[in-house]
Amino acid sequence: MARDVDRDVDPAQVAVLEIPEGLSGQPPPAARRFQYETLHRALYLQLLPHVLNHHRLLVDLHSGADPQLGADLICADPALCACLRTAVAGAEQLAGVEVRVVPLGDEGADLHARTIIPPQVWRNPAFLYLGLEIYLPEPAKDWQAARELARELIGIAARCVGAGGR
Repeated sequence: MARDVDRDVDPAQVAVLEIPEGLSGQPPPAARRFQYETLHRALYLQLLPHVLNHHRLLVDLHSGADPQLGADLICADPALCACLRTAVAGAEQLAGVEVRVVPLGDEGADLHARTIIPPQVWRNPAFLYLGLEIYLPEPAKDWQAARELARELIGIAARCVGAGGR
């Protein structure tokens, strides 16, 4: 999906780094959990040299299948979460699309996320992390709508980060 979205964003504002061979989002069997978590950690830690001192926002773009949802925006920074909520609620082009802002690491929130992504990535003082999960009604369907939604949400996030002065 990153390659498709890359064509739609302004390279002066957004740099896309595609991970050609990622890991499945499906949990592995218990016997392979350690290996999976080690590979996952290594995959994310290799992003740091590309982001540190170069970018203020890291968008971790994924796609999944869910006929009910449009997207989840997952972040640990309370100010970014608040800005995203306000911007998404006011975005006319998102009318009728279910977009949730999900706090990362805030166990006290009704809706929250946990991750095995290293905290050096999602809670780094040098940049903001945003997980972006775009949901398709069915896998490999509605790519155009998914690309447009991803582009719109990345633009909103970039404006939030720019407005926040980080």
